[in-house]
Amino acid sequence: MQPITEDKISLEYYGAAVEKGQLRAKDVARYILALDEFMSVVTREAYGKDASLSMDVSGFRGQSFDVDFALQVIGLSSSAIFCTASPKDLITLATDSIKACIHLGGKQPKECTPDRNENTVNIENSNGNTQIFHIQTLNVISDPKAANSLDTFIREPLNKGLSSVKLKSSQFGVQTDASANDADFFKPLDFELPLFKNTVTTGLTIESPSFKDGNKWKLHDGQSSFYAEIIDEEFIDSVDKGERFGKGDLLIVEMEIIQTKTPQGLRVEKIITKVKDHKVAPEQQGMF
Repeated sequence: MQPITEDKISLEYYGAAVEKGQLRAKDVARYILALDEFMSVVTREAYGKDASLSMDVSGFRGQSFDVDFALQVIGLSSSAIFCTASPKDLITLATDSIKACIHLGGKQPKECTPDRNENTVNIENSNGNTQIFHIQTLNVISDPKAANSLDTFIREPLNKGLSSVKLKSSQFGVQTDASANDADFFKPLDFELPLFKNTVTTGLTIESPSFKDGNKWKLHDGQSSFYAEIIDEEFIDSVDKGERFGKGDLLIVEMEIIQTKTPQGLRVEKIITKVKDHKVAPEQQGMF
């Protein structure tokens, strides 16, 4: 098969050990292999699971320790996110993944909002700051192979005394760098990836209420039972004042449904943000 995209990227290391020529060959070899693994994950996310990457060292240069790589991606999937196969997509996804690690500061994202029309995602970090990244960025940094690779070719050399690591494409003017202060942001973590968030207005019947702060109500949506937290302060106040609820009572609510991918699998949370109405069941089977 013919290559669908070609480009060159550079991995650059800066610091006293570089200036003194003290980088160990064994370490450099590991860093190059880790970058190769990282770029393979990026390739699959950008171009589909059938795409493969050929990455060859094309030269060393500069006063810093710079390694130039020639890239070829082969086997574009029909389901690839970027059917144009622009090399810039590949490089942008790689650099955005590094930028996202720094943005998140080694912590889980607070909220992620994809814009599929623009192929971007808005990522809010734990401090409430939001930045825009390539839409597949979270898939890359939550991938265990990519995370371990970033740990090897970025965190490890920075913790060993280098001042910065840079990944760039001169052809497209795309680059990113990580400093020594960013090192621990690249430590692998059990990443929780927000997949889906939706707000619905629906009717739910009460199976078992909760009158303690933080406890969840057992409810039924007509198909299945589930537990949900109610955070509507006005409703909670009415409960505290003694409003009576019976099994089978109907609540008309606004409910957030949040789906998250965790290392253990998928997790779905249901949070009731507003109780709009409470209708007593025609025949009470018991009062609470």
